[in-house]
Amino acid sequence: MRLGFLAALGAAAMALGVTVAEGAGIVTFGLEAESPTLGRPIPYAVYTPFPAPAEGERWPVVYLLHGLTGADGDWFTWGNLGPILDRAMADGRIPPMMVVAPGAGDSWYVDNPDPDGFGLIDTAFATDLVAAVDAKFPTARCRTGRAIGGVSMGGVGAVLQAINHPDTYVAAMSFSGALHKPLERNDPRSRWLPGLYQNVFGAPFDAKRFNAANAFTLMPKLRRAADQPAFYFTIGDADFPDLILASAEYHNGLKQLDIDTTLRVTAGRHYWDTWQQQIVPALEWLAPRLEASCKG
Repeated sequence: MRLGFLAALGAAAMALGVTVAEGAGIVTFGLEAESPTLGRPIPYAVYTPFPAPAEGERWPVVYLLHGLTGADGDWFTWGNLGPILDRAMADGRIPPMMVVAPGAGDSWYVDNPDPDGFGLIDTAFATDLVAAVDAKFPTARCRTGRAIGGVSMGGVGAVLQAINHPDTYVAAMSFSGALHKPLERNDPRSRWLPGLYQNVFGAPFDAKRFNAANAFTLMPKLRRAADQPAFYFTIGDADFPDLILASAEYHNGLKQLDIDTTLRVTAGRHYWDTWQQQIVPALEWLAPRLEASCKG
């Protein structure tokens, strides 16, 4: 009887784009959040722990962003995050938490009002996506119950979300964040950097727009924020040297603003095998800062 039930559950899960293992959390693909800001839905995948929260309790939520050329759910496919979370929760390394992996194309997670651009992604994620997830799941619906992270392009996106919406997220985590500093006059990076930002900062690429939306440029906004998110930067020692330096410089800049920030350089490269090793230590860092009680 039990085997028949599990077989039926597995068949139903496959039809819905859900992965299920007995005693494990559930990863659901192919979900969409309606976005009036974008005029189109935001695709996402989600990990929900097992079991469901007790009556009156809620899950804290971590949003994890993909990198350039990536898509929603990358953290669960390339990142194999479902089993990683199952083990970490079973071992007591991290508390139960929900993880949302949305898709944003190659938008760099910035607002772009151009007719052929990606739309107001920064605004849509902090408003429409968060609201849709909170409406659908038993989430902790406050900043202390919500954090964001991402790999490479998504690492920058997480930092930008925390800077631009400090009342939405209690913390941000950057995994090999592609934190390219603002362009200067006669900058040698001008030969290759614009190629990373197709239709993000105008066509042709507008260096002034890039500099104005740059995470380094926007960092001082945190000084005036009533709620200052905590930041976590991690990167492999075999990653791109300029990105290693940028993570260190951003971390040091935050320290000068007296903002809670942590930097970890581990063994590894700019790829998912490294990020799979880095995610649980990052979530262990996050856990004491993340609450399900929504006290503030």
